[in-house]
Amino acid sequence: MLTLLSIQDFMSKALRGDTSVPPSVLEEFAEDCRAATADQLSREKRKWRIRMSGLGRPVCQQILDKQGVEETMSYNTLFRFLFGDITEAIVMLIMKEAGVDIVDYQRPVSLDLDGVTINGTLDVIIRDESGVEKVWDIKSASDYAYKSKFTGFEGYEGIKKDDPFGYVMQGFLYAEATGMPFGGWIVVNKSSGEVACVDVPDWCQEDKEEYLEEAKRRVKLLTGPSVKPFKPFPDTFETYKRKGEVIRTGNKVLAKECNLCGFRHHCWPNAELHSKVTSAAKNPPKVWYTRLKKTEM
Repeated sequence: MLTLLSIQDFMSKALRGDTSVPPSVLEEFAEDCRAATADQLSREKRKWRIRMSGLGRPVCQQILDKQGVEETMSYNTLFRFLFGDITEAIVMLIMKEAGVDIVDYQRPVSLDLDGVTINGTLDVIIRDESGVEKVWDIKSASDYAYKSKFTGFEGYEGIKKDDPFGYVMQGFLYAEATGMPFGGWIVVNKSSGEVACVDVPDWCQEDKEEYLEEAKRRVKLLTGPSVKPFKPFPDTFETYKRKGEVIRTGNKVLAKECNLCGFRHHCWPNAELHSKVTSAAKNPPKVWYTRLKKTEM
């Protein structure tokens, strides 16, 4: 893709000392970083509302948010938010200087879904080499997510299958609001600094109608006179393989959606964060257990 090659080429030139950024561009970048930092460090308790960036999340999370249930976030979440905002500003700076044809960025958009207006702010609109303008989203990702999710073998289809944050719906809502195709994601690996462009193939643009219908269903559910009770995602038995045989440890773990949820303790008040029992790593990852009978293998 031309955009990715332009980004990579500019970064290589910068390392060789072959680039020069005008002061006005640096001032604009500094202002973007200042605004992002002020937003994250001066947070106000935000009133619940439906936004394009969140409508694709699990519905149970959105219901609890609407009901005013307190969301629990660990302190390092602040850095994750800041890294994401500042990474986006860096990518925009590089794309501008690399000659990427940027039509607009940080554009507020709105969309009427069955009489309910939802708002959002898209990341960037890029005109490609054929003259087509597309909406793109900028993401920063962990090394694992970058390799297994965004740049894995399945690309767009893989993200679609495993999308706990609703990235696909978010992109198609921006696309519908602008009347443009959804281009995909420009992704930065926070660990290695690698950059990738994960495009939405032309033949998958028709997926938008499916996501719009689901978005309407969710809006109707969330804005109705009463919200029906929901069942949390079920916990599952922890397993490992021995000589091809799947064996249970006797422990139970939270579903992936619940691992990533700030309302986890509302549904699972006794969940316990513990080193992954089945991991042989020197520093095993942490896992949320709903039942922890066996603490080591």
